[in-house]
Amino acid sequence: MPTGKERFDRLYDRYFQEVLAYCLRRVATADGYAAANEVFEIAWRRISDVPEGDVARAWLFTVARRVVYRYWRGASRFRRLIGRASVVDPPPLLPEEVVVRRVELDGVLEALARLNPGDRELLQLAAWEELPHAEIAESLGCSVAAVDQRLHRAKGKLAAEYDRVMEHPKARARGVAAGGDGS
Repeated sequence: MPTGKERFDRLYDRYFQEVLAYCLRRVATADGYAAANEVFEIAWRRISDVPEGDVARAWLFTVARRVVYRYWRGASRFRRLIGRASVVDPPPLLPEEVVVRRVELDGVLEALARLNPGDRELLQLAAWEELPHAEIAESLGCSVAAVDQRLHRAKGKLAAEYDRVMEHPKARARGVAAGGDGS
C-alpha cells in the first residue's frame, strides 16, 4: 500500500499537465497556474479522499472546475467593483450626512446581530458574499425556493429589528451626540 506522499507524487506526475491545461484554457495565465497548484494542494490535503486508479483524474477535474469557478466569481466581483469605483466621484458628504449614514450603518449591524444565526448567515451570504440563490441553496442544503422564502422572511425580520434599534433612545443618542441636541 503506497503512502500518501507516494500517491500524491504519482497523481502530480501523471495529471498535473492535464489539470494545468484545463485551468489555462479557462482563466488568465497567472491564475491558471495558481488554480492548478490549488487543485493539487487540495489533493494533498484530502489524499485519503482521492479515489484510486483512473477515477482520480475525474476527481481532480471536478476539483479544478470548482477552483476555476471561484476564480471566475472573484474576477466578476472585481470587475463589478472596478465598475462601481469608476463612476464619477460623487460630491463629498456633508458632516451631518456622514453622521446620519454612520448611525444608519450601526443600526443595520445591531439589527443584524439581533437575528438568529440562520437568518444572519442567509442575509450575509446574499448581501455580503453576493452569492446567487442557487449557490446559497447548495451551501445550505435546501431548494432555491426555500432560499427565496427564507431570505424574504429574514429581510422582514431585519427591517423590524432595524426599526426597533432606531426607535431606541441610545441608538439615536449615538448619532446626536456627534452633532446635535443630545435629547
